[in-house]
Amino acid sequence: MTQTMQLHENEDSEATPPVRVLLVEDDRDLRQSLAEYLRLRGNAVTEAASGLEFYKALRNASFDIAILDVNLPDCSGFDLAAELAPDARRTGIIMLTARTGREDRIRGYGEGADLYMTKPVDGNELLLAIRNLARRLPDIAAVPQAQAAAWKLDLRGYLLITPAERKIDLTAREMQLLTLLAEAGGQPVSRTTLSEAFGFEDRPEARGIDAITQRLKQKAASIDVDLPMKTIRSVGISFAADLEIH
Repeated sequence: MTQTMQLHENEDSEATPPVRVLLVEDDRDLRQSLAEYLRLRGNAVTEAASGLEFYKALRNASFDIAILDVNLPDCSGFDLAAELAPDARRTGIIMLTARTGREDRIRGYGEGADLYMTKPVDGNELLLAIRNLARRLPDIAAVPQAQAAAWKLDLRGYLLITPAERKIDLTAREMQLLTLLAEAGGQPVSRTTLSEAFGFEDRPEARGIDAITQRLKQKAASIDVDLPMKTIRSVGISFAADLEIH
């Protein structure tokens, strides 16, 4: 009996190529149990307990499927779905939540979710949903991922240069903000730290930082560039891509 079960598991893992899964769930017991089950069935699973860990994971790897809880300690899973939806790598999105209302489901699909599943979820049902969704997506897992080119911050020319070599002119304050984010190496910089660096009011909610960030995003959008600056509620602001200072 045991040999038969092992044979089925081996056949199962050999028949299906590994799917790279990012599992974002703040309930540790649920996250670990789902991750263990999915790994046993041949998937490569990265765990994240918050929005901050979600962004850290995206900096280090690419994923075929993201499973997103809605109620996270530092952000909403809906916001994370909206971040992934326009991604050129086309990561499949599964919302996994206890929120069963019609409006929540509609919002989930509106933010870019491919599937909306409610807790409690059966492990095998989730596994099959992952496999079926992965089949409809580009075969990313079979192709080695090239390392993404870095953004560049030209201190002399006051320029932000995209990986595609497009240039964005910067003001002194925009340069200062990007330098602080680059020095943080992708980690969020708190609003308090940023406000103090700029000599704004001591209040973390001071709006000066927001104004600088908004202008930067508008400049990037004007040349059809998606600026990877992320604001994480109650945590800070990060530049979610490699940013080199020159």
